[in-house]
Amino acid sequence: MGKRIKILYTIPNFKTAGSQYVLLSLYNKIDKTLFDPYVCVEKFSETIPDAIPMDRRLVFEFTGNHKIDLIGLRKILMENNIDVLHSWDYKSNYLEPLACRFSSAKYLYTKKNNAWSKRWKLKSVLSHHIAYDNPEMKKRFFDSFLFRKKITFVPHGVDVEIFKPRDRKVRQTFNIGCIGNIGANKNQLFIIEGLKDLPENVVLHLYGNEEEEYRKLLEEKIFKHNLKSRIHFHGFVENKKLPEVFGNLDVFVLASFQEGMPVSILEALACGIPVLSSDSGGAAKYLLDSDRIFSLKDTDELVLKILEIYHLDVKGKKNMTAKEVQNIAENHSLDKEVRAYERLYKKLVK
Repeated sequence: MGKRIKILYTIPNFKTAGSQYVLLSLYNKIDKTLFDPYVCVEKFSETIPDAIPMDRRLVFEFTGNHKIDLIGLRKILMENNIDVLHSWDYKSNYLEPLACRFSSAKYLYTKKNNAWSKRWKLKSVLSHHIAYDNPEMKKRFFDSFLFRKKITFVPHGVDVEIFKPRDRKVRQTFNIGCIGNIGANKNQLFIIEGLKDLPENVVLHLYGNEEEEYRKLLEEKIFKHNLKSRIHFHGFVENKKLPEVFGNLDVFVLASFQEGMPVSILEALACGIPVLSSDSGGAAKYLLDSDRIFSLKDTDELVLKILEIYHLDVKGKKNMTAKEVQNIAENHSLDKEVRAYERLYKKLVK
């Protein structure tokens, strides 16, 4: 085996960071005859998955002192001979690219959310390359001479060998599902508001870590509309159990205010589940037909779209999702995403 390209993946942690499964899939699937990947977290090192060997785990907790942090980051890069730092940090932290500029490492970050500021712009200027997962981001953030030659569209991918259609079971309830942190941005309150106007056998299943104060707001709404028997909180669910979760749903609903490229939508589509999404400034318009996107002005449109799916038979639902299943397999497979990043790494070190 010749000299491999050393990649350092950075992520805040594997406990709350939304990109943890994307990063882990990338780590597992990357060609290790060509690449030598490491992972660095800021905290909760005990939650790093077992799939990442101990000698490939690093920890760096920011102190808040820019000079100390810059020196510390540079030391990690130099001591481990890192060729490419690939950041999955959701924050506008420009110290990572700056540390790379003071070492021999190249800096790549994946833009996943719709946040933008002077700090984001500085981070982008200092970067050697930027990957973005939502085609709208090119015009929104990177349509200037500063960035045009150092951006690449890399859509998220899912493992289509795991996330795939299953035979639907006959059941008494019509199951709506929503997967993601239970908090204000994901806007589960909106779905609950609409549930009261749907038939009694329509139930809502919520999966994800909960924000305590937001859960209280949900409980108040549930009590007000007497919906306790129709709403089920399942808490955090491991990624490997998600195909089974999707297999028990009749429709997947995402009512977020802001999104990048939600992996949960890709996973649901790959499983052949009808998806309804708000126009959250993310990839909904890129992945879904316009009749699957609803407004957040009121719940009437969402209710009507759910009822359309509610009245479909099994064959009708399958016909509805056939195009999406094919699109995910052809354009959003995990293998395609991994190969795209491998090409980027080679380009950067070359």
